[in-house]
Amino acid sequence: MSLTKEMKARRAKELLEDDVFLEAVAQVKEGLVEQWSQTKPSDTETRENLYYRDRGLDEILTQLRILIYDWNVQKQRKNKTRT
Repeated sequence: MSLTKEMKARRAKELLEDDVFLEAVAQVKEGLVEQWSQTKPSDTETRENLYYRDRGLDEILTQLRILIYDWNVQKQRKNKTRT
């Protein structure tokens, strides 16, 4: 079954308000920073890998926010056409 925009937005909102999910995200980010801080100056490949992992996590969070935003815009447009 394909999810509607509303269903996706609601689920995204649930995730972004879920304390366990947010704690897991924070722990991953802290771990990436910790690993990065322990790299040698010459270990640019590892630092770049850690950077891309952090950016990937940020992209996931951004996409969840976009799902919510898009649904809110769609709701506002529907409300304007009804009046």
